[in-house]
Amino acid sequence: MDADQQEAILKKKLQSFLSEMLKLGTVKGFRYFATYMRGREEMVISILNSPQSTSDQFMDSGPSSPVLKEHRKSESFTSQKLPYDKRSLLLSRKTQMILSGYGEGGVALLPASPSDHEDDMKSDQSTLFLIAGYARYNCPYVWVRSNHDRLFRLTGEKLERDSPLRLKSTIKWKDQDINVWDLIAELVKLSTYPAPRNPFEIDLEFFSMLPVSEQVLSTAAMANCLQKIMLHTPDDKPFAGKVFEDLQLVVKCHFAALQKLAKQGLPVLEQYQQQQQQRQQQQQQQQHMPGQRRQRYSGSGSSHEAPGSQYDQQVTGYGGYMATAAPSRF
Repeated sequence: MDADQQEAILKKKLQSFLSEMLKLGTVKGFRYFATYMRGREEMVISILNSPQSTSDQFMDSGPSSPVLKEHRKSESFTSQKLPYDKRSLLLSRKTQMILSGYGEGGVALLPASPSDHEDDMKSDQSTLFLIAGYARYNCPYVWVRSNHDRLFRLTGEKLERDSPLRLKSTIKWKDQDINVWDLIAELVKLSTYPAPRNPFEIDLEFFSMLPVSEQVLSTAAMANCLQKIMLHTPDDKPFAGKVFEDLQLVVKCHFAALQKLAKQGLPVLEQYQQQQQQRQQQQQQQQHMPGQRRQRYSGSGSSHEAPGSQYDQQVTGYGGYMATAAPSRF
């Protein structure tokens, strides 16, 4: 496979990634993160630093925890290691130049906007990340947008705030089937302390506070999103079963809201019923219209319309109003 064919495949794969990112970026109701789209190529995600929740929802951080042993064995990043060594979590400038496709003479993998543009969105309770799939890079990358001091352990060197993260999901993206929710799961794992068992846990309280009509739409979008995550997540992932449990909960909430909305009356159905009633009334009025009076003249074996009956004939005008036909001069 030559370079042009490989580039065409990566561009097509990136378009599919951006399409899924656009769908997920508009879904609301996750407990540990919130997203919003900033154009088609960029999604900003805000992840809670320390969520208030029960301890059984988080990974056991004890020294004998099998989950912790698994992390140590794979040497993947987890929030138990906060703060991180920036040299292990950030891509070096030399690596960025190589990944840019221009070798050591290339440019760094910079985002479209510097992190200073997110100053109005910064919070001590959450950390902002930028997930972007720029066409010029042919690969999605993630940049930290806030709370750099919380994530990185400074060693006297200047911190490159606009350097992308060294994530497993982004490194493997070109060669493996990596989706946008894989990036999000890895970000929640390295940013939220303690790390939750299910990074895609839903917030049922969020849905209960919405109007009924919005509940129907929001729960439907969430159910579709969780279904995709469940279908594309291997069974050996710790959160696979949890996603299925939340999918069942949100489906129940969806049909409960739909039932409430049906009892209140759907605007579309009400409009249709009103139109049907108007049609029935018009048909009944037409059926009760007086027919033409006929009178038999003496000495004739046929019936003719009686003179003057045309004056009594009523016709239906615009808007259903009844009007009397004008007499004919002929």
